Amino acid sequence: MKTLRARLVIGTALGTGLVFSVSALVLYGVVHAALWAEFDASLGSKARSLAALVEQEGSRLDLEIEEIGLTEFAPSERAEYFQFWSGPEQVLGRSASLNGDDLDQLSGPDGSPAYRSVSLPDGRPGRLVGMTFVPRREIADEHETGSDRYAPPPPGSTRGRFTVMLVVGWDSIEIDTTLGRLRLLLVCGCIGAILVAVGVLSWFVRRGLRPVGDLAVEIASIGETNLSNRLAASNTPGELLPITTRLNDLLARIETAFAREKGLTADVAHELRTPLAGLRSTLEVALSRNRDAHGYREAMVTALAICQRMQRLVENLLELARADASQLEVAWESVDLVALVRECWAQFAECAIERRIEVTLRLPESCPVSADRAKIQLVLSNVFDNATTYTNAGGRIEIALHSTAGQVEFRVENTGSRVADTDAERVFDRFWRGDAARTTERGEKRYGLGLPLCQKLVALLGGSVSVSTNDGGTFTISIVLPS
Repeated sequence: MKTLRARLVIGTALGTGLVFSVSALVLYGVVHAALWAEFDASLGSKARSLAALVEQEGSRLDLEIEEIGLTEFAPSERAEYFQFWSGPEQVLGRSASLNGDDLDQLSGPDGSPAYRSVSLPDGRPGRLVGMTFVPRREIADEHETGSDRYAPPPPGSTRGRFTVMLVVGWDSIEIDTTLGRLRLLLVCGCIGAILVAVGVLSWFVRRGLRPVGDLAVEIASIGETNLSNRLAASNTPGELLPITTRLNDLLARIETAFAREKGLTADVAHELRTPLAGLRSTLEVALSRNRDAHGYREAMVTALAICQRMQRLVENLLELARADASQLEVAWESVDLVALVRECWAQFAECAIERRIEVTLRLPESCPVSADRAKIQLVLSNVFDNATTYTNAGGRIEIALHSTAGQVEFRVENTGSRVADTDAERVFDRFWRGDAARTTERGEKRYGLGLPLCQKLVALLGGSVSVSTNDGGTFTISIVLPS
């Protein structure tokens, strides 16, 4: 797997190489065009100079080249070439360097010069320029007078004037050598520049990514024994600051989870130790001496009650563990919430009458919702159990249900609360109670798992749970479900 450092170096090197290559190609193209333009200009100038040496005298053409004696067109290793035609097949003259050979005929449109790269007769690379022109003319008197001695226009002439084609050839060894050296220089320069850039980039990237390595070392130093440590953000680069912040948030959540796990283990051990001690004590007392059937029966009833409380504790813990692991499945069905509320409350009505609690039900005729009946029933039972348990004797419980647009709100309000307003949300913490002894007004032992389980189940059904309390001791729990 490629490292981030390698990706940065390779990517930047490729980008740098692309920029260098494009720049080199552009530079080569500009120099190439400039050199060939200068070469063609010189070649064209030479051709025009040669064309000026052709003169028409009456019905014949006169070449004055031999009179000038141009040595560059004599046979030699770097000889130049020219050839004149006064017609398609009529050679007017050629340079001595051709040794009787012919150059390719070449002429541009409308008589303008045309250029072509070719292989010269001696095999050297070269370039030709071809042009068609009308030679200068020396006019004789008899031609001007229009007498009978006027000669008719010769072949290849127009209105008595000749049209001559001239092709001049030069070798391009020097310019080809220059361009070859330029290509080699640019290629070597690009490769060298890329290698230097890779080296410099590697050093800068290694230095720039050093904070990432420092952060990795700092993270590796944090274990379960020092989860309270946090990553330093003072000298962190701006690009790593969001990562450092999120990691610190994650460490805080992990620390909280570890603390909760340790607290949960201690709480479970404490909660199980008490009923187990009571169960052992009951059995030891029952077996301390021989008793009649009634005595043993009382001990068994007491032991059964202790076992039932332990079973509820274990079942609640199991449900919470399944909810945490997202292993609870929802069996959706249509449920009449009003009927289910009355059915669940019937199990606690006798306890409310026994404690002289005033109960008010504010329920509509029906309230159908789509939910899991068993889970809603467990939620209602826990809420009602919490209300009847903590309401003071002679106190008041109000149960209300109403539906709004797309939602159903179920609310239970009871008096006798000893939970401070600042601690209201802590009722959803597992094993948390408002008093350290975890006992009710009647001395019943409570575990503090009912409301946390309700919160998990309601969230699983797509709803929400909230609680509130006031200084008057009124505790309110509200459950909102989608209708």
